[in-house]
Amino acid sequence: MAMDLPVFDREALQQARRNALLYEAGRQFAEKGFHGTSLASIAKGVNLTKSGLFHYVKNKEELLFQCYELVLQSAEDCIDQAEDIEGNALEKIAHYVRSHVSSFGKPGGYFAILSELYVLNAQQQKALRSKAKNIDHRLLEIIEAGISEGTIKHPNPRVAVFAIDGALNWLPKWYSEGGPYSIDEVVDAFIAFFEAGLAGS
Repeated sequence: MAMDLPVFDREALQQARRNALLYEAGRQFAEKGFHGTSLASIAKGVNLTKSGLFHYVKNKEELLFQCYELVLQSAEDCIDQAEDIEGNALEKIAHYVRSHVSSFGKPGGYFAILSELYVLNAQQQKALRSKAKNIDHRLLEIIEAGISEGTIKHPNPRVAVFAIDGALNWLPKWYSEGGPYSIDEVVDAFIAFFEAGLAGS
């Protein structure tokens, strides 16, 4: 009787390796900065040779660009979810923050700081800034809707967006799994802070 053997999914394996590579690159970029991180150290972190790494990217700039793309895709997925839930604006903001922070360090989630766009070429910068601007606009619309419905009292919604962006973007710089706070504790603290500030309580 013939045995059914599992199908080898080369594409899934390649995607898993790519996610691992982007996670390691994002971690090192956040910790050491673009110029302090070498392709050799990233390759070593995922048990690749430096030549093997070039199977996935052409250079370090492309690797940074892909990290940033994945960060913004994660944020976009989270804002999609927040817009779709039933609830008021504060609940939508809380959902966005929780899903975004909870994705930190997970495959497909975010793990890099968007602080070194200047090393990328003009086309790459334009693409990333456009996506980030769209996410900020959608977040702004949620906050403005909260002002209209009365759940948000903050007088400057655009500054509120910048504050949320800053807190989420800087998380990879200081958070560590071995640190004093779990990611759930960070999520709860962020949400309590933003809800209090936005509601004017």
